[in-house]
Amino acid sequence: MKNLIKALIAIAIISLNATLVHAQNSKTTTGIYLTEQDYKLNKLTYALGDNDKLQLNEFLNGKNISMLYQGKKIKLAKSEIYGYKLHNQDYRFFNNEAYGIIDTAGFTIYKKQKLTQQGKGYAPVECYFFSADAKQPVLALTIENLWNSFPSQPGFRYSVQSSFKQDAELMAYDKFLNQYKLKYIYMQHLYQKQDATHASL
Repeated sequence: MKNLIKALIAIAIISLNATLVHAQNSKTTTGIYLTEQDYKLNKLTYALGDNDKLQLNEFLNGKNISMLYQGKKIKLAKSEIYGYKLHNQDYRFFNNEAYGIIDTAGFTIYKKQKLTQQGKGYAPVECYFFSADAKQPVLALTIENLWNSFPSQPGFRYSVQSSFKQDAELMAYDKFLNQYKLKYIYMQHLYQKQDATHASL
């Protein structure tokens, strides 16, 4: 019972810290992406000014976001918008949860803090997710989920299996290439597939 209470308190603290957002100054950008196309074009609807407020309602996966925008109160369903930009970090909504977008080359990788049991209590841990494309669900970044999400790319799937022994290794970063090892492998197989297609024409 004590652990449950501690977990609920921790959830509330995390949610409240990110729930009410004020636009701070012109150097930071906060606003709403209504569609995936808007996100790709970096087109913000309701770009917040200094006196505007954004309430994300993250506690217990609230279904709506609320804004005080140019003196007007606006409510939008998370299921009907793509996501938002908060201080130059982009987020996508999926099942009423916001996922930080960290890499979009080939397919998208996201990050999100999740409460995880640490010893006797709970603590927020950075977890990683992905989606094969914008129409696919956001899934935990695991070797098994990658295998199941790319059925038409056997070369990529087998390379993932042989290159990574544990899920935690999937976020390995090559500082010399300035990219994630997983993305390098994916792009290499994508280019090989394209070369093979051109060679057969």
